[in-house]
Amino acid sequence: MMPEELSERKLPEDHEWQITEKVKETHDTYTYTLRPFSASQRFNFSIGQFVTLSAILKRPTASGGVEETTVNRAYSIASSPTRDFIELTIKEEKPYGYINPATGKSDAFAAYFNQQVKIGDRIKLKFNPVKEHFLWKVAAGIEKNVAYWSGANGAQSARCLMQYMEDKKDPEFNLILFYSNTKLSTENADSIIGDVEHHPIDSLNVIYYNWLIDIAKKLKNVKVIFTFTREQEIPTASKDAGIVFRKGRFFLNPDGSSERTLLKYGNNVQTSFNPICGSSAFINGTVRLPDGKINKGKGILQNLMELEGVKPEKTDKEQFYLQQVGAN
Repeated sequence: MMPEELSERKLPEDHEWQITEKVKETHDTYTYTLRPFSASQRFNFSIGQFVTLSAILKRPTASGGVEETTVNRAYSIASSPTRDFIELTIKEEKPYGYINPATGKSDAFAAYFNQQVKIGDRIKLKFNPVKEHFLWKVAAGIEKNVAYWSGANGAQSARCLMQYMEDKKDPEFNLILFYSNTKLSTENADSIIGDVEHHPIDSLNVIYYNWLIDIAKKLKNVKVIFTFTREQEIPTASKDAGIVFRKGRFFLNPDGSSERTLLKYGNNVQTSFNPICGSSAFINGTVRLPDGKINKGKGILQNLMELEGVKPEKTDKEQFYLQQVGAN
């Protein structure tokens, strides 16, 4: 891109929104409701898009001082474009007090945002319009039979889609959320395994757990498949609740043999559209080892094509947003 082209390019504008509600999702995750401070600050968006949030935070330094800076982070919008507010779900990835040994400063975001920002505060948002984001075909109504594959921190856009389905009441929309987490409860929590009744937030390790149970019961065209990769016991659910619990990784039977997970849980393999949101390990099996080496395995994308026979055009993955998030 030439310099003159860059100067003519329209950059995202700052929009001022106000935090009106803060809801605890798990022991380290909150969902914030934001409303435009004035009508002129409102903007339109579609399912699967994201915003860059800007906040002034106080964070520690290695010298023992405190540095106050403006920090930007990108987050998928977790609420439907049919509603007059925006919801953002913010998970603490690095602990409060963490200091990067290389810089001598804290580069954490969520832990400080969750503690320092309060209801009533005004926040700057920049809308990041991406024409062909990973759910653009769903937003355009091209794909309505959706199998959404989510890692532990990738269900925000699925929540957005469910709210959209609830509001639009389009009988042609169908969604199965395949949602992978390590454990249902935190490591130090008492066992809360049992039936599908609601569990206390402070012990939960699964974002939107109670909300997803409620919406799956409410909407007949929504089904949620929870899988827990490190859980020994799992909850049980009635067959008509739209909820399934299982152990282990998708595409693997308990004995280690391959399974066709998409086919097993009732979605039409030929017609289903498969957006994937999660880590690189979840999407394509790529893992960076502690020694810096790259280990390449199989992720959801490869399993869908090799085991299920899904065509590449019937898949998409969230990647631009994940690149923008960085370490927080």
